[in-house]
Amino acid sequence: MSVAEKYSKLFQPGIIGNMQLKNRLAMAPMGIVGLVENDGMLTQRAIDYYEERAKGGVGLIITSLFMASSKFDPFWIEGRHYPMPRMDSSAATVRLNRLVERVHNYDCKVCIQLSAGFGRVARPRYILSGQPIGVSATSHYWLPDITLKPLTTQEVEELVRSFGIAAGYAKTAGVDAIELHAHEGYIFDQFMTALWNKRNDKYGGATLKERMTFPLEVIETINKATQGSLPIIFRVGLTHKIPGGRMEEEGLELCQIIEEAGVAALDVDAGCYDNWYWPHPPTYHPPACMLDMASKAKQVVKKIPVMCVGRMNYPEVAVQALDEGKADFVIIGRGLLADADWPNKVKNGRVEEIRPCIGCHEGCLARVRRLSLSCAVNPACGDEQAMRLNPAERAKRVVVIGGGPAGMEVARVATLRGHNVTLYEKSDELGGQLIPASVPDFKHDLLLLRRYYENEMSRLGIDVVMNTEVTVEKILEAQPDVVLIATGAVPNVAPVPGIESRKVATAIDVLRDKSRVGENVVIVGGGMIGCELAVYLAQNGKKVTIVEMLERVLNDMEHVHANREMLLKMLRDNDVNLLTNTALDEITKAGLRVVDKNLHKWEIPGDSIVIATGLVSPDSPFEALREKVDEVYQIGDCSAPGKIIDAVWQAYGKAMVI
Repeated sequence: MSVAEKYSKLFQPGIIGNMQLKNRLAMAPMGIVGLVENDGMLTQRAIDYYEERAKGGVGLIITSLFMASSKFDPFWIEGRHYPMPRMDSSAATVRLNRLVERVHNYDCKVCIQLSAGFGRVARPRYILSGQPIGVSATSHYWLPDITLKPLTTQEVEELVRSFGIAAGYAKTAGVDAIELHAHEGYIFDQFMTALWNKRNDKYGGATLKERMTFPLEVIETINKATQGSLPIIFRVGLTHKIPGGRMEEEGLELCQIIEEAGVAALDVDAGCYDNWYWPHPPTYHPPACMLDMASKAKQVVKKIPVMCVGRMNYPEVAVQALDEGKADFVIIGRGLLADADWPNKVKNGRVEEIRPCIGCHEGCLARVRRLSLSCAVNPACGDEQAMRLNPAERAKRVVVIGGGPAGMEVARVATLRGHNVTLYEKSDELGGQLIPASVPDFKHDLLLLRRYYENEMSRLGIDVVMNTEVTVEKILEAQPDVVLIATGAVPNVAPVPGIESRKVATAIDVLRDKSRVGENVVIVGGGMIGCELAVYLAQNGKKVTIVEMLERVLNDMEHVHANREMLLKMLRDNDVNLLTNTALDEITKAGLRVVDKNLHKWEIPGDSIVIATGLVSPDSPFEALREKVDEVYQIGDCSAPGKIIDAVWQAYGKAMVI
């Protein structure tokens, strides 16, 4: 059986309502912050972004959420608007139609996701004025001291009517289907959930059926407005996985009620903002982490298809979900940000060429807090035209020093543009920091990224010279036009007394060889590297303590909320002891001495002390090149230690302009 035949079931036609799809692959709805005008209209960047995914072979695109009404959630106040896509005006129809026409060129369908708003989970920056609204007078998630202003019965009725208006506009724009955003604790979900719905009017009640009045009215309103011509997909969390939230039994009952209401398909996931690592699963989750919930939903509905989501961006996992009958359609989200051509590559048997999502959320979630949607491993995501690679005006001789992610990315992109590239790596392995970072099972995505780059070096015919520590003289022998230095960084080790002890190792040392540590391990440094290492060692039976000088651990993950919250849970689940406001003072015979913010000192026993206090850029031995070669650049960690997104983006950007 060929690779293409193995995955052929993914490319069988499918039907949702009256909508015919060319395959069983759908793009998940993901926010397009930064790709929207101040008036809520789609930018050309947004249209290009969706067109690129249609071109890549997906059968259905489910768009970012569009506000059915911008009146109640305070996104629009006296001419000020937080740029969230809107579907409450005829002006929105023109932009959406442009998107639809471009996507339809590739025999791809468009499903617009409509939302009733955020309510309790609106981020503070979304709230432009006044008290945030909600379904009931419950606490705001981000601002727990603030009580939500409940929508009146008349306001809810108006909100229901807005869905009919929005659906009419969407139909005029030419969309093929509508998805209702009814999960993750947003307003739809708040109506359906006893934990958040305390109403005593017709939109509340003790039973699930009573609390379903709002979504059922919305479904009826949409069908009337469109004469039933647009199939409705209902996105729902089968369970919230929090105390007091929806349990699976109620979730299955909800699915049956929704099917009876006339929806065409279910899009099943789990979780809410209170455990954001479920609706936005990071790398720490296993593949297909929510497939079991889709499977359970499929067992209780009678006629409509069920769509599965949640780290489904692994071809073998996706096709297995269909083969085993656990789902009818596979929804892929961030995997299509990392590689828009995912479907075409799978269909054509080129699985090894897929650029993998690494589950870091740095480009897709962290960036949108202040900038725009993109992807850590695909800088062109969300800015397809400006970042498109063009052939170089003149092919140059390019030398790359270092085979880590920055070095391999710059070599890859420079080669694609037509340059003649030679890459030197001093060790016998490509990957740089990806090698130790991908050791824990829960960082398997980084191993896939490493393999992707290794394959690209071979596929593109890049001249890779291994086991070679180059000198200035050797580089000059190659007569390069451009030299890119990507030699990485080294561990930051403070010169405290006893640091030379044999019981001391760096995090990188231990990830490369866990036999370096004993049974009782103390890790100095509570950033991402230290905490991931702590979980890895604890899972391997070690007793682990983290010493962190700041008030809390994982400060370097502040902007990746889902990842941070899940890693904190993993630390708790693996009984890792956390000591904050505590700094290393000295390595002792029994372990180490620490000092707290009050200058109190005490000793902690430990067989092994692991230093995980970050990286530093060493002095470059290649400064003399700048006098001999016109173009010499430092990229990646040797320029400034950072994350994978920093290395890849810097490398891509530099290779674009050589």
